[in-house]
Amino acid sequence: MKIAIISIMGGFPWGGSEYLWTVTAEQALYEGHEVFISIYDWSLTHPLILQLQSQGAHLLPRPRFPAHLSPSLTARVIRKIKKKISFFDEPLPTSFYQSVFDCQPDVICISQGGSYDIIECPDLLNLLESNSIPYFIICQFNCEFALNDATRTIAQKFFTQALQVGFVSHHNLKLAERQLAKSLPNAVVVQNPVNLADHSLVPFPNHSTISFANVARLETFVKGQDILLEALSFPIWQERDWQCCLYGSGADLYYLENLAHHYKISDRIKFMGHINDVRSIWVENHLLVLASRGEGTPLALVEAMLCGRPAVVTNVGGNSEWIEELQTGFIAEAATARSISDALERAWLSQLDWQKMGIKAHKYATTKLDKSPGRHLLNMILDRKQTY
Repeated sequence: MKIAIISIMGGFPWGGSEYLWTVTAEQALYEGHEVFISIYDWSLTHPLILQLQSQGAHLLPRPRFPAHLSPSLTARVIRKIKKKISFFDEPLPTSFYQSVFDCQPDVICISQGGSYDIIECPDLLNLLESNSIPYFIICQFNCEFALNDATRTIAQKFFTQALQVGFVSHHNLKLAERQLAKSLPNAVVVQNPVNLADHSLVPFPNHSTISFANVARLETFVKGQDILLEALSFPIWQERDWQCCLYGSGADLYYLENLAHHYKISDRIKFMGHINDVRSIWVENHLLVLASRGEGTPLALVEAMLCGRPAVVTNVGGNSEWIEELQTGFIAEAATARSISDALERAWLSQLDWQKMGIKAHKYATTKLDKSPGRHLLNMILDRKQTY
């Protein structure tokens, strides 16, 4: 079978959203399928892309900022939707997605970093409609915001016409149904692969200074490190022996360094950069802390649990589907400094139980983890193709 995969995640050259489709592509190649991959050209040198290419995948790169995706074009399309003119009445300019359709795939898998990235790809929507090739959608992220009528109209049609729509948490699926004011009977929940070959417990640190770890790209709009720093600046934390290590890179490094100075906690905040060896993080740290404003299901959480660490998380995305209060971690009900501080306080008062909680977290994650997410996603795509 000829399978095309289109990644429309464009905010970064690479991210956690890209691992599911890459393992699915690898599984498809292993099973003898022909695979075509459409990605932005700044991702071409990533080791996983080079590996897929060496295994026989056909790469169809797109320019990072093609002219046909200009804001003026998107605005024109939105105006047509508002006027209830058919989205597909007027031909759009030549699309860099055309190469995918020229390959005449039997099925297309579209991976979105968010749930509504497709709105910025009107040319892809046009091609999907005019070619009638069955397609599967992956939505990696969602957060609390309201859609306008034009976006809702486009997204409803895009989701309804899909073979299936894969979300990485039940929470995000239900949130999308609220945002769309529409049930999605073709929706399923899928899991991302973890970046761990060894799923055994990492020995618990024995140093006296409590070390929190925030493992996330430095993008405060989503990951909320600014909220975390504010929470840790509260007077209750000033007399306690702790440090917080931020593992990750991103555009907000300079801002967060300045914010740590602003809150007078720069001596306690350690910027560790991106670390490939996940297990080495948990050799040194006692507790994962994620102050995210929105999520899918963060790989950092699942990986920390597999390594035997409890977590403090906000109640977004799939976090509460993995963490049980006082059993495997602590849940802040909102992405606010006060709510994060309260959850950290509950954790601090229970720190004698952290090691036991980490063992429970390890057992839970080991049981819940999908060991072959690429194979399972591929099977869903192939099974649904047969009945389309």
